[in-house]
Amino acid sequence: MRVNVLSLSILSLLFPYVAVAEQASIPGYAQLEQNKENMVYEPDVDKANAKVAEYDDAIAKLQSDNANERYSHTISDLKYAKKYYREVNGLPMFSFLGGPAYTPEQGLLVAVGGLYSFKTDRDQQELQRSSVSAFVIGNYVDSEVGYGLRAKHDLFWNNNDIQFQGAWNAGTQGKHYWGIGYQAAQDFEFGDVTQYQANVNNYKGNLIFRVVDDWFVGPAIKINYFSPTSEPESALLDENFNQFKDKPFTWGFGASLQYDTRDIAVNTWTGSLFRTEVLLYSEALGSQAEYQKLDVEYRIFHSLEKGRVLAFLSHYQQAFGNTPYYDMPELGGASSMRGYYQGQYRDQVTAEITAEYRHTFRRSSGALSNHGMTAWTGVGAVGESVEDLSGHAILSYGVGYRYELQPRMNIRLDLGMGKHGAAFYFNFTEAF
Repeated sequence: MRVNVLSLSILSLLFPYVAVAEQASIPGYAQLEQNKENMVYEPDVDKANAKVAEYDDAIAKLQSDNANERYSHTISDLKYAKKYYREVNGLPMFSFLGGPAYTPEQGLLVAVGGLYSFKTDRDQQELQRSSVSAFVIGNYVDSEVGYGLRAKHDLFWNNNDIQFQGAWNAGTQGKHYWGIGYQAAQDFEFGDVTQYQANVNNYKGNLIFRVVDDWFVGPAIKINYFSPTSEPESALLDENFNQFKDKPFTWGFGASLQYDTRDIAVNTWTGSLFRTEVLLYSEALGSQAEYQKLDVEYRIFHSLEKGRVLAFLSHYQQAFGNTPYYDMPELGGASSMRGYYQGQYRDQVTAEITAEYRHTFRRSSGALSNHGMTAWTGVGAVGESVEDLSGHAILSYGVGYRYELQPRMNIRLDLGMGKHGAAFYFNFTEAF
């Protein structure tokens, strides 16, 4: 760790015993760099891991000697430095999380899981960190016990030229169903009338390849299995629900085209993303419904200064053909119009525009801390056609807390508000 001579001299005069004792308590004190900008990449992975062990030893030593929190500030600095060193050297990280939580879709829940991030080639300095997160969840909502698995992966290879993103959701879960269209979302109150149970097993993935500059193209797939084990009162006269309640399986295959200049995909500070995706669902290939889906989005990010970001999202979805209720375009949930129950608003067409401010707090040294906050507002609409969107707008707004669990990978806690009340969300990475 480099020590400013003047600062150390002043500290030694004011607190001679504390300054000297603190240095003496840290093994290899002079070799433990704390400034991220001065950290050097170590090609030898064994040496890099040995340096991490030095940080661990120093932290453990100070924690054991930390009478009256005498070394709390130095311990905190070393923990930050250790994280920076792992990031600079592309070393893997695993974070375990577990405990109670709450979401409007899942109610009160207990989740146990973690986040694992790594580089597929640590010698490539510009390569983004890959990540895999997974949670096993047990939940209790509306007098029903449910369980499930949530998993997500963002994988990068060959200087980001090959990217594979996907999400998996499985389990037996309590659900709510209002029906299809803007008016259906108003006709029923959240509660016993909309409540039912379903077995769910869904996966969506995109594998894309760089073709030229910042343009990517590749295959996309979505697999749906959605089988209700009970039927809500709100669906008794619902033609689509009754048609597809015994046809739980659809799968679609298509392609994705992207223009992507984002610095980091999971927590962007600068750049933009344009993405368009087309999926075709065919009964001839085993799907239990024949339809097509178009998904277009544009995201842009502007960094006011380091740690202060303005983020904008425009998202449009449209389904064509006889689309099952469980795979219709929808608004709401942890990543879309936060504050609305996911799927309360669903129809053949959805559109959303959201603006968000992301602020990372600074430490006493001026470096970015692990803590941050966000504030956002958005407007969305659903309709049977594009023309039907007019007059069907809903408003979302809210605030959130961020904790950087791993470099540029946040846990987020969001409180979203909308037309029907408020909702609280716990998740990894940003909403967009």
